Amino acid sequence: MTGGWAVLVAGLALVGWVVLLDVVVDAERRLARWWVARAGRRGAWAGPWSFAVSLAALAGYGLLVALGDAVGRAAGSPAWALVAIVPALLAYAPLAVATAPLTPGLYTRWRGELRAAGADPRQQRRIAWWAGPPSLFGVAALALTLVPRLAG
Repeated sequence: MTGGWAVLVAGLALVGWVVLLDVVVDAERRLARWWVARAGRRGAWAGPWSFAVSLAALAGYGLLVALGDAVGRAAGSPAWALVAIVPALLAYAPLAVATAPLTPGLYTRWRGELRAAGADPRQQRRIAWWAGPPSLFGVAALALTLVPRLAG
């Protein structure tokens, strides 16, 4: 498989994983309930707290990718990097995609999940607006993880 096709297939597989996780275990709704339960106790600090959680998730993902790269270099084979990178991709992608404001429709869907979890409109805005930017960078990080490894 050529590099371009490999990137396309891997990207589609990752999107498929996110959709499957949402359909099978209702991941986005569970994430919204978790988020609202914890952010609700913080009042006006719900926004900065949401930013910190989203940024911490991105940092954790980045650390696992760096660890995978180190393992791959130490083992002398880039394939060994996948031992850490694939689980990191599978764990982080659902969170990043759910909270990143990739399109107005996805943003509205995330706000709807937050509303269904009990967040009032102010809390929805605080969570969605503050958690969004790190997750937007996270989606870019997902792509930057896949493209160089698969494109050759």
